[in-house]
Amino acid sequence: MNGGLRILMVTDGLAPWVTGGMQQHSAMLVAHLAAFEVQLTLVHCGQINGPVPDATAVARDLSLPASVRLIGVPFRDTGRLPGHYVRASKQYSAAVRRAVGDPSQFDVVYAQGFTGWAFADHPRLVVNLHGLEMFQPAFTKREAAEKSMLRPAARRVLRSARAVVSLGGRLSGLVEACGVPTSAIAEIPNGIPGEWVNASPRARKDGPLRALFIGRNEMRKGFDLLLQAMPRVSGTVEWEVVGPFDAVDAGAVRPHFHGEIRSRSRLMEIVDGADVLVVPSRAEGMPTVILEALARGCHVIATDVGATAELLADAPGCRLIAPDVDELVTALDAFAANPPSPRAFDLDRFTWPRVAEDHLRLFERL
Repeated sequence: MNGGLRILMVTDGLAPWVTGGMQQHSAMLVAHLAAFEVQLTLVHCGQINGPVPDATAVARDLSLPASVRLIGVPFRDTGRLPGHYVRASKQYSAAVRRAVGDPSQFDVVYAQGFTGWAFADHPRLVVNLHGLEMFQPAFTKREAAEKSMLRPAARRVLRSARAVVSLGGRLSGLVEACGVPTSAIAEIPNGIPGEWVNASPRARKDGPLRALFIGRNEMRKGFDLLLQAMPRVSGTVEWEVVGPFDAVDAGAVRPHFHGEIRSRSRLMEIVDGADVLVVPSRAEGMPTVILEALARGCHVIATDVGATAELLADAPGCRLIAPDVDELVTALDAFAANPPSPRAFDLDRFTWPRVAEDHLRLFERL
């Protein structure tokens, strides 16, 4: 292996073998950390109760150099009683520790989610709980019960770390509320894949405002707020809706429902055809969909929840609002009256090379 810091990175899956925002983050981060002069060991798993992805395929698909050591550990969860996921996560973390041996051989342990549980005794444990979902508002009784079970384990993991990576914004406040000192919080945002970035956004077509919603039809994502706002907008708006739900009654507005879209190129086409992405969420982490829209030159109206303010801080012309129907209508009225032209937003600090470099600087400081 090459010289430099000895880093152990632990995750509960890598995209595309395991789907999820944290798994996508893990895959992109390890691929870009590997470009630095470090000794990198990556421990990962497959789907819950499934096989571990083949190491050769992982190295090939993520373009990892031979110097990266890959260790696969299955994630088992056959429990049914409440709290089974926390128990399974502890068992997975313990299995990871057995697989890597003495953790003191590593200068830094970087753990995604609950995977750092068994490494609480390492003097330089860094954890990242991403969107801190267990501390976000709940909108059903079942969701509230599930989150209440996760909170004690999350607090324990956060407090055991030498440093906690926060996506920023209101999420840092949630970390502090768990008893983590401000000095131990490192704000490092999510990243955007390079293929999304369009340095020369297309010219705007004449016609009404074209507004886009990407998400799920649930309270957390605020689609109900958007449905209430649609018929109240003064100007003419063409609505595009992408998400895993059937068309719903929006009265005379008649949005175009695309359903769920898994093709990246097709999703880029839809974003490229929009003037503004509307994100009316009541709770969020750091929505990748906002980064994707900005990367294509599309303006954004988003609610000030989670770390959305971090994404729009350097995005001129975009709007940050409360999760409120009246504010949403006001923002949409302004855009409809004067539809914005696409522009190239400055996303330098959200590129994966920069995000990986920020992580490396944190590790070096420790």
